Amino acid sequence: MTAPQGPLHPEEQTELLRSLTVLFVHALPGDWGQLWVDFRSVGSHVELTGTVLNVFGHTDEWTPPDEAVAYFTRLRAGMYRPGEGTWTSAKYHLAHPDTFSVDYDWKNEPDFDLPVSQAYFREELATFPRAEENIPEWLREKAGLGPAPERPAPAARSGFYLAPVFDGTSEQGQPVVDRPAMHPQDLSAVLDYLKSAPVVLAARGYGRNAFAPDAEPTVPLTYHTDGTWVWAGATPYYLETRRVPPPPQLVKHIRELHHQVPEVDEDTQSAAIAVATGQAEPLPIPPYQPRVIDDRERGVLDKLRRRLDKFHVRPHEYAILEPKPDAMVLEPVPDGEGWQISYWDPDRGPSPRGVYPNVGSAATWLLGDLLFQEEEDGTRERFWASQQAADPQAAPAQPVQAPAIVPLPDEPPLSLFKDRQQVELPAGTEVDRFGYSTGNLAYAAGTRYANRSLPPDWINRGYHIYRLERPLPAVTGVAVPWFGQPGGGRAFLLPRSIEDLLADGSLVEIREATTQPPAPQQ
Repeated sequence: MTAPQGPLHPEEQTELLRSLTVLFVHALPGDWGQLWVDFRSVGSHVELTGTVLNVFGHTDEWTPPDEAVAYFTRLRAGMYRPGEGTWTSAKYHLAHPDTFSVDYDWKNEPDFDLPVSQAYFREELATFPRAEENIPEWLREKAGLGPAPERPAPAARSGFYLAPVFDGTSEQGQPVVDRPAMHPQDLSAVLDYLKSAPVVLAARGYGRNAFAPDAEPTVPLTYHTDGTWVWAGATPYYLETRRVPPPPQLVKHIRELHHQVPEVDEDTQSAAIAVATGQAEPLPIPPYQPRVIDDRERGVLDKLRRRLDKFHVRPHEYAILEPKPDAMVLEPVPDGEGWQISYWDPDRGPSPRGVYPNVGSAATWLLGDLLFQEEEDGTRERFWASQQAADPQAAPAQPVQAPAIVPLPDEPPLSLFKDRQQVELPAGTEVDRFGYSTGNLAYAAGTRYANRSLPPDWINRGYHIYRLERPLPAVTGVAVPWFGQPGGGRAFLLPRSIEDLLADGSLVEIREATTQPPAPQQ
């Protein structure tokens, strides 16, 4: 038996995975396109299998190099949590040329191909000790420990946090959401968590959609709990369909549990029902304290932008503080320490490049990585030359100072648009929109759908054309390629919802456009 090695910080885990990726790339056949590797282990028993998809669409079994075992074994030891154990299986995925992701399973029994003797399961518990309550039944049985010792029945919970679906209602009766947007890095895992937690209360049928009250009811009438929080089934529903984020305190709680729903006993579930039905008062939700970027950090970020501009790095190649598709993204670690850099693939999401203890180290790495790409020099020079030569009078509107304008719920994030600026749109500007009047995103009237980079099914939403009756502040930008579409269309985020602007006379709906949209930009 070998004692667990020291813990690995997130940046050390990333470095190990990077080295593992290099090992795989050197060993793979020349025509590979994607790779899947399954690693399973208890104690010193290890199984490692691989599957390769080549560029011709053929799938074959592949034997990973023996050296890969040491990397996975070190990760297992470095991610051990005292009293909780470590993961026992990992699914690694690599897409050509070097985009990788890993999913770890901390709860379930590995699906071993070979028989595993009891000694290895005992070795697992000796090497990575667990508290009694953290030994799953399958591990207890395979290690021959017998049934878990009886413990006094836990007292019913006296308090839960109750997650509000929205933060209020506008004068027009529309939901109001005043909370941070979900980080795309967490979206899928948080949604799975919210949906898979035990249902403690359910009614037949469905409730009406707060954003489309006249539509067929589709909102689940359920309540879930994880033993600490209680939330309505509407919370994951609106997150999935409208991108309405849960309260940030709940999101932070889910991250702290590594997106794994804990076991919830019957007494706790019964106590949660009382909170869901209003028979018991929920605990007051603690105030949310967002990560604050101080003046020193902002100074480093400003310096990074200046250096990138000096060397003519195009704005759509990188992003600072917010995700952007097809770009290297520098941002604080969500609810954690340090700063992270990821490459955001439009189809596969984030691919980690590293976690750094401070913004200076992260900015230095990002600057070096972007400038090292000498093959981009010519394209960058031509881009900046065209920017300088552009006629400022040809712009659709002139930059102005205006209050911050952000996407309303269910709208795409700001990262969908490049070359953003705040402008004042003149009266007479014509815009159009696919969707309900509760949103605030519009495009230059007549823009082709493919140039909008919107979800493909949104084309089935109602289409409307509007004309500005008075000048309005807006954020304008160019849609980046997304959802397999080329983008390039001119978009406008308006200061309030279309509904509000129609109500106060700022907009009027018209039957057809009388202007032509600008040519798509790439």
